Amino acid sequence: MKSLKRVEGINVVPLIDIMLVLLAIILTISSFIALGKLDLKLPNATASKELQSKNYEISITADRKFYINQVEITKEKIATKLQELTPSDTVALSADKLAPYEEFIFVVDILKQNNIEKIAMVVKK
Repeated sequence: MKSLKRVEGINVVPLIDIMLVLLAIILTISSFIALGKLDLKLPNATASKELQSKNYEISITADRKFYINQVEITKEKIATKLQELTPSDTVALSADKLAPYEEFIFVVDILKQNNIEKIAMVVKK
């Protein structure tokens, strides 16, 4: 009878193969990440229309006052004013740290109902 050969160590060749494939993938993708964009040459068009997105700043003070672009607005009128926004608009929402959380959620809820997804929360670094 022949005895089977005893394995003395772990075979690392498959692991090295996998690591080389992963390294190739990472090096390929990292060029896109480092530049932050893809270099595309876009085609020309004769009929084009540029869409203008607007930026809005909504502020909530500690004494429950609302401001849109530094213009004071009442809580009752804020819902009608925010209905004018389009989904391409950007909203920067800032609230005083002593402002009630309820007011913050009130504004976010109105924005979500109007399909506004570009919401930035302003904080101090």
